[in-house]
Formats: sequence, C-alpha cells, structure tokens
Amino acid sequence: MTLTAIIDEIARSLDGLDPHWLPRYDLRAYAAKVDNECGYTSNTMVGMEINTKLFEEIVAFVQLCGAFGRLHPSDAKLYACVRDDMVEIDDALARNATHACPTYTGLLALLIERGILVQRAQNPPSPR
Repeated sequence: MTLTAIIDEIARSLDGLDPHWLPRYDLRAYAAKVDNECGYTSNTMVGMEINTKLFEEIVAFVQLCGAFGRLHPSDAKLYACVRDDMVEIDDALARNATHACPTYTGLLALLIERGILVQRAQNPPSPR
C-alpha cells in the first residue's frame, strides 16, 4: 500500500470525518525529504527517523480530522476548532502549500498559530 493510499484508507475509515478541503499530501515525497535531511549514516537510524516522521504525519492528519469532524467529546481528540473561517483556512492551506513538501504537521501548526484550532484540556484518565 502506498503512503497516499494509507491516508486515503484512514480517511475512508473515518467515514466522512475528514474535512472536504483537507488535501492529500505526498507522504512519499516527505519520506524522501526526511531521508535526504536526517544526516544519519546508519540505515537503521534513517529508517527509524522516517518512520517517526511519517507516524507524526498520520497522527496530525487524524487530529485535523478530529478537530473539524463532528465527534462526541473524546480524550483522543487533542484539538478543537474554535473558528471555522474558510478564508483563514484557505490562507493557511496556501501558505503550507508554498513549502517544497507540505505536511499535515505544518498545516496543524499553522492552524494553531492562527487561532483556528486550540489544544483541548485533557481529562485525567478515569480509574477502572
């Protein structure tokens, strides 16, 4: 399964929770960028760095979907949308797209920086 297909599969499994405007970034290009820039000489370390960065991208994608999706409150949802301003969102998308390799982590950071998303206060785990 390709990296883009993985994002598509996650979006399908979220059953429509992914915002219609959320692009499908090329995670293969991002993995190549991480490979070129990581500076490790060990293939194992390079692989670990790439896997870590791709994991962060997938988590950011899911968190973006959760922030804009209609969900019941959940401790897994780290961010909440406080301003659903499409002009601001479109501007953040355009700014993120100017990078050589746009990322979901970059988009998430931009949306937080612009005050569109805020980090939710996390409830302490309940004893079971």
